[in-house]
Amino acid sequence: MKSRDAVDLAQNLLQVRAFEARRLDALNAALSPTMPFTGTEKDIPVQQSVCSVPVDSDARPAVKRMAARSETNFLPLVLDTFSQVMKVDNYLSSDGKDAGPWKWWQRNQMDARQTGLHRSALHYGVAYAAVLPALTPGQEATGAEVFWNPASPRQMTAVYGERMVWDPKVGGPIDDDWPLHALEINGNMIRLYDEQDVHFIGVKSQPHSTLGWTDPSYLRAENFSYIESRHHGIGVCPIVRYRDRVLLDGEEQLGIIEPLLAVQARINETTFGMLVAQYFAAFKQRYIIGWTAKSEETALKMKANNVWTFADNDVKVGELNETDLTRYIESKDSGLLDMSAIGQLPPHALGLTKVSNISDTTLAALEAAKERKSDEITTSFGESHEQAFRLAAFIEGDTAAASDFASEVKWRDASARSYAATVDALGKLGQMLGVPDEFLWEFIPGWTRETVNRAKQMRADTDPLAQVYEAPAVPDVAMTGDNTDNGQ
Repeated sequence: MKSRDAVDLAQNLLQVRAFEARRLDALNAALSPTMPFTGTEKDIPVQQSVCSVPVDSDARPAVKRMAARSETNFLPLVLDTFSQVMKVDNYLSSDGKDAGPWKWWQRNQMDARQTGLHRSALHYGVAYAAVLPALTPGQEATGAEVFWNPASPRQMTAVYGERMVWDPKVGGPIDDDWPLHALEINGNMIRLYDEQDVHFIGVKSQPHSTLGWTDPSYLRAENFSYIESRHHGIGVCPIVRYRDRVLLDGEEQLGIIEPLLAVQARINETTFGMLVAQYFAAFKQRYIIGWTAKSEETALKMKANNVWTFADNDVKVGELNETDLTRYIESKDSGLLDMSAIGQLPPHALGLTKVSNISDTTLAALEAAKERKSDEITTSFGESHEQAFRLAAFIEGDTAAASDFASEVKWRDASARSYAATVDALGKLGQMLGVPDEFLWEFIPGWTRETVNRAKQMRADTDPLAQVYEAPAVPDVAMTGDNTDNGQ
């Protein structure tokens, strides 16, 4: 691709990115906390997303302060609940052994970086990972090193073809496992990926208007500077897409946060109403019609008296009852139950106090819906991980691992079970069904791949038969030519 063509393609993809940004920015703001109100007008947050109390309104400062503090955002907790149980622990080949590409996962610190990859896909409905060989300007790519770079959809935009579209270059339908092109932007630097090269493009001026990259004044050719291209030679655009679910009708991107935005807004409004009632009407209030205290001392004396008397017959004394806050609490719990049902979360994960003192069996039953949803999501993520592992193997030159479509990733077990009951069940599997111990170790709660490998090594070190089989052979002196009688 020529430099001019690369810049033109980047300009087109930036407009696609601007279209996606409206939804992605809204989802990002939904999990971003507002700044707390510290007591002055200038400290009130500019974005009042919790309730309809604009900063420039004539509402009392106390109301504005309560509006800023009424945010009770459970959406980050929803994201944490699912993200924390999705950890890849190993990658196995079709024969059940550790696959070779797993080393690139370790070298790229993906044990830790997978958290951001999974959270982005859960949050926005999609995330990406670029799997590339070592790129050197002016030289052919080498498979001696493989780099794994996850990216949020707020950083990367990828465009895909349709499976039923015939591509004359490949003599068949387009495979939508790989994008046609992808664009990654970081500040003033753009990376444009295609099936052969990575193009580096600089941006002199980024948009500051609400139109974003749809503003034609920023899409001028002179605003872009083509820097260089680096050849990867893979033959496909080396971007792997991660989706929380694979749907058949177009390119829907939902995630687990977007369906809960309306319920979260209702919880915030209920909290705001409760704070207002708590501030202004949580206590009984007395009123006097036809009399006013002449001094502050007299007013304090009246407040301290149990019985008030007045000489004027026209003076009327009354009392206003306090507002019952339990209705607001019940309304908030109702919103949390709706969020629990829609998000398939156990009620106790959202802090509902009605669930307490439950057994391990009951806890597992409560989390059944969450585990079913997690299994569906990890199935989709697992296919993407396997695609990335096969791409890493292809870059390295390991054709056997690259063509092993029966390989699979192993997820760490984080389900809610009784530790004693689980170990007892595993023991019965070994005794009654003859399942090897080394295989059952992988299902012990809390045991990672490294723990299982250490246990296997310790068993091998203490097994006398294994030591005999692994001991070097001792040469038979009687069978060698050195058995001579020096005295003859």
